[in-house]
Amino acid sequence: MRIAIFIGLAIVAMVAGAVTFLPMSMAADMVARQVPDFRFSNASGSVWDGKLTNVSYGEQTLGDLSVKTDLLALFGGKAAGTVGMARQGFAGQADVSYGIGNGGLDVKDLSIAGDIAVVPGMPPSIVRSDGKFTLAVKGVKFANTLCESASGEVWTDALTKVNYKGWVGPELRGPVTCAGGKLQVEASGTAATGENVLATMIIGQHLDMEMTASVANAGPGATEALTSIGFELQGDKLVLRQQLASQ
Repeated sequence: MRIAIFIGLAIVAMVAGAVTFLPMSMAADMVARQVPDFRFSNASGSVWDGKLTNVSYGEQTLGDLSVKTDLLALFGGKAAGTVGMARQGFAGQADVSYGIGNGGLDVKDLSIAGDIAVVPGMPPSIVRSDGKFTLAVKGVKFANTLCESASGEVWTDALTKVNYKGWVGPELRGPVTCAGGKLQVEASGTAATGENVLATMIIGQHLDMEMTASVANAGPGATEALTSIGFELQGDKLVLRQQLASQ
């Protein structure tokens, strides 16, 4: 559910790739001056094989970032490489390429897995649970920071951990797409007791994220369980809206 982190990571990796012989610390400093949203604590190695620690971008804390660049891609007018990220409860990697001339950004073979507790803005009862999420994305294309196309799938068992007075939510699964120039992650599922759950996360260019979750056909048990974690009754649905930013 945190696919957007690689927008920031890719910018770091690709700008660094364009200055191939620099130490990672010098390349990262250059990026920080050009991209105010990007921040880091320490840098080591080179842009060929380097690491940044305590990276953040926009409103999100990302963790430690590793970058390995691809020399051959430079001859094709692109800076490219493999980007990996790790922090407590979270790990992921992707292949990224940045068009030096046109500024187009491609992210391919992105895979992320982690604890739902690291997703910012989750209700406290969900954070305390042992919920997990995975993200598998074939590709995402950006032009001028706008999302043009995306394909992939997200999964989480977060609601199965609610188990409030006997009510247990469903696993959620769904596609990764683009909507209005922003990245959209959508997941849905149906509980054993008939409730239909739909969760949508919209991710902007500064990694600002907004989540809306709605539940239809909620029985008394589901209503009590979901209102206990922050859902509110709106019309004939239970709805939860959150602006997500790292703490």
